[in-house]
Amino acid sequence: MMSLASISLKFLYSAIVSYTSSLFFFFLKKKRLTEFLFITGFIFHTISQVSRGWFIGIFTPNAMFEEVFFLPWCLACLVLGLRLFSKDKDLIYTTLVLIFLFSVIAFIYPKGIFPPFPKVKTIFSPLFFFFEVFAHACFILGAWFAFWYLRGKEHARIFHSFVIWGFILYSLAQVVGAILVLFGLGCSFQLERQTYAISNLVVFLCCLCSSALFTCLGYEEKCPLVFSRFITHLIFKLQRAF
Repeated sequence: MMSLASISLKFLYSAIVSYTSSLFFFFLKKKRLTEFLFITGFIFHTISQVSRGWFIGIFTPNAMFEEVFFLPWCLACLVLGLRLFSKDKDLIYTTLVLIFLFSVIAFIYPKGIFPPFPKVKTIFSPLFFFFEVFAHACFILGAWFAFWYLRGKEHARIFHSFVIWGFILYSLAQVVGAILVLFGLGCSFQLERQTYAISNLVVFLCCLCSSALFTCLGYEEKCPLVFSRFITHLIFKLQRAF
């Protein structure tokens, strides 16, 4: 009988193949095939993430939200929702490049999971990773659409919404993380150990404030800072992966 770990990996690989094929047909301007393969990949990826919770034979929710594997799913989920409301489908499906990139990282990343230990068996642990990874997905999409807005794509103005929601989710992640540290690990939140998290919050808070200021002054704020932060974030994730 096939183990759930094997099922999780097989569906992950199937999802990556579907995402890659979707991107290929997008470049060929085959819209129906692009959409079909993208949705198929998302379904495969969802099955992979759920079955990953039983990767070691017992249910460990943290395994489902490990960022390397969960981030491409978050990107696909947001894009899937966005395509229902956006008028520019071609712009939306350019994000397949991002999904493909992070799926490749998931493909080459070691497939095991961090062994669970009692101190993190609380609801705050999976909540922390859920909020944080979704925030990263929002920031990445915000940077992507900011890039296209700078290129003159008017429908890419939605980058502001992604930055705002990313900031909200990332702030929630830090609050939940502080509760997890206090009640799950029995120690207080240490600011000096959260340099990267705090720097992210400060950068995006400045971005939001500058955007509001430019709007009040009657100028368009295209927020190139978001794109530069995306590059920083990508480099950080690649360093962690390798």
